[in-house]
Amino acid sequence: MNGFCGIYLARDAYSFSQKGAESILETSLFGKYRLISQLGKGSSSRVYLAEHTKLKAFRAIKCISKSQRANPQFYLEINILKNLKHPGIPTIYDIEEDEESYYIIEEYIQGKSLEAFMLCQDCIPIDTILYIMMQICEVLQYLHRQEPNPIIYQDLKPEHILLCGNRIVLVDFGIASYINCGNTFQNFGTEGYAPPEKYQGISCDARTDIYGIGKVLEYLMEKMPPLEYPILQPIMQKALEPSMERRFQTVESMMEELEKCAQDGIQNIHPQQNSKHLLNIIAIAGTQSRVGTTHIGIALSCYFNEKKRPCIYQECHKSESMRELAREAGGVFYPDGRIIYGRFQGMPYYGEGIEKQDLQSGLAIQDYGTNYQEAPEDSPLVLVMGGRLWEIGNARKALDHISLRDNLVILCNYGDSVQAKKIAKEYRHRIYCFPLDENPFHLTSEKRKLFQKLLKQEGW
Repeated sequence: MNGFCGIYLARDAYSFSQKGAESILETSLFGKYRLISQLGKGSSSRVYLAEHTKLKAFRAIKCISKSQRANPQFYLEINILKNLKHPGIPTIYDIEEDEESYYIIEEYIQGKSLEAFMLCQDCIPIDTILYIMMQICEVLQYLHRQEPNPIIYQDLKPEHILLCGNRIVLVDFGIASYINCGNTFQNFGTEGYAPPEKYQGISCDARTDIYGIGKVLEYLMEKMPPLEYPILQPIMQKALEPSMERRFQTVESMMEELEKCAQDGIQNIHPQQNSKHLLNIIAIAGTQSRVGTTHIGIALSCYFNEKKRPCIYQECHKSESMRELAREAGGVFYPDGRIIYGRFQGMPYYGEGIEKQDLQSGLAIQDYGTNYQEAPEDSPLVLVMGGRLWEIGNARKALDHISLRDNLVILCNYGDSVQAKKIAKEYRHRIYCFPLDENPFHLTSEKRKLFQKLLKQEGW
């Protein structure tokens, strides 16, 4: 590990013993910081989560032992960070010291590393990859444009990239440097991500970071749908050219190619796909709250996307359920309001004044909560009912109002086939049973089998 890999909390990246955590609880530094827990440690430093006692704000404090101060990179890191102001770079607030250590007081960033995010993904669509890559490029472009001394980061890798809501943050500037300082830095970097010039004694420049961008792109493309892979492959290959002269010469030139893919390439992935399906809205609602409507709607939208039928899940009622599920899973929050996680695309409810997603292409699963009577009459309605005895009354109440609807599909959650058969017989209507399931974003074989049957029998 080169220095410490991040002033942040990446929930899946670090852990510390209870004994170790207790030993620093309530410790006070400089009369204004209360240490809460240890976030991580490197070969010469430790990082703590702290609270500024007067501001009541969290901070990340990097503690470097003075016995390690012989490394001049420490002073360079401070000098670089103190002058940078960018949403994709942690803010440095202060520098402190005591008899034993130096302390860098930084912005506390709560997020999930790209490495941890990838572990949770089965498939990553091209628009998610482009969104992540463009933000990474923007941060490095900012560094390379610094005057009078451009900066190179030198250690780009998934564990140093944080997904924090709708922004990407680059952490750990432990080996960042000014381009014109005259050092080749051949001993710095991470094996597998460092470019050839690191091992050849060639002076590094912006093209060294471009190679790092290419390695991150290559890493993300491992989970791309096969039909989308060729679109980004030429860009990845040019960024990873062993010869610095044959790579992209600037981050801007690489961004131009990525933007071209976003504007032109994606539209040609499946040009005839949507013409096969006239259906563009499926409404979903529950007979009562907390019956699993959001869970099932998310799962169904993931299934459509897996089958290459572009689909977005839309909340059409006031709820935080989808946001909470996506946030817990590590979804990416886009500036246009969408949430992306693996095969899932979702648009939360933002109020009556916000227009719904353009449906000229693709399919929308529109979630109406318990307001099943507000679902559009000309679209299929999936009604989710509970299978427990105390939930049957609500199911009957709903079905008394809408059971004669031509395009009604009934799903009994929790897989209670006994109750489902009773209701099916009583209302003379087919009922599907949704299997017990914990993760709406993960498609199990049972869910695939159910959705395949539903699409076939309902003609979707």
